[in-house]
Amino acid sequence: MTVPPERPSDQPSVLSFGVNVGWMHGPDARDPVAAARAAEAAGFDVVTAADHVGRTGPLVALAAAAAVTSRVRLRTYVLDHGFWNPGLLARDIATLDALSGGRVDLGLGLGHMRHEHVDVGLPFPPYAERLDRFAAFVGEVRERLAGDGVDPRPVQRPVPLLVAAMGPRGLSLAARLADVVGVSGLIQLPGRRAGTMRLASSAETDERVEVVARERERLGLPPARLDLLLQQVVVDRDPQQVADEWAAEPDAPWTAADVLDSPFVLFATSPQEAAAEVRRRSARWGVTSWCTHAPSGPALAAVIPHTR
Repeated sequence: MTVPPERPSDQPSVLSFGVNVGWMHGPDARDPVAAARAAEAAGFDVVTAADHVGRTGPLVALAAAAAVTSRVRLRTYVLDHGFWNPGLLARDIATLDALSGGRVDLGLGLGHMRHEHVDVGLPFPPYAERLDRFAAFVGEVRERLAGDGVDPRPVQRPVPLLVAAMGPRGLSLAARLADVVGVSGLIQLPGRRAGTMRLASSAETDERVEVVARERERLGLPPARLDLLLQQVVVDRDPQQVADEWAAEPDAPWTAADVLDSPFVLFATSPQEAAAEVRRRSARWGVTSWCTHAPSGPALAAVIPHTR
């Protein structure tokens, strides 16, 4: 396995940063409206909304965010395509894009939470079948968004598409279909409940990024725009201490060394140190955007000014 060389020529002059605006509880309680306002004020480029049963509705949250912001992009991050009808999804994405003045990124994924499908009475086909259906689903959504059958029509023609995956087959498909390839950095633990994950290592990230690069090269496409999801950001503590806490969790599927090796967490003693690490990772893997979950939003916001 050859480690991909650094590719600074592929990097944008300004990296993009995103944060989830799902409803938060506890001492940092915040609803999507307040979260979107805060994200735009903090310098984020994108606000995102996840798609899980029993959690914040992604399109409703992004519509609320659209009403109180003027600059940030609005990204579904990502919709489980098995929850959606392509025609109805195209209708809602077109409406949201028109409502926001053309700020929507449509993020889609293959889905991995079987129990959520069972909970709402929807089928959950085997992975290979989901792969086979996904391209047709994407094709129909794009065709409807590009046609005259939705009213209002989207401002963007086309609406940018992010496809997220982690397995080699899913990433190969994302490389063929997407404007942006999303890499979550989480790998399902065999034999465990769906959603029981471990962090991908740097070496595994090399392999996954190479899958995307080879597929794009095979098709004669330019290098992919890559988005990586930071599962946690801490910028004011010793990284070793934070990693030790991860490793001390009950039944943790990683050691502290595993955590420190993964590019899908960001631990540093200062925002400046974290920004330098973001730039290093972006050059190594060709990353153009970084996103994180709502609890890590303030920490990532502190990093953004030092990357620019």
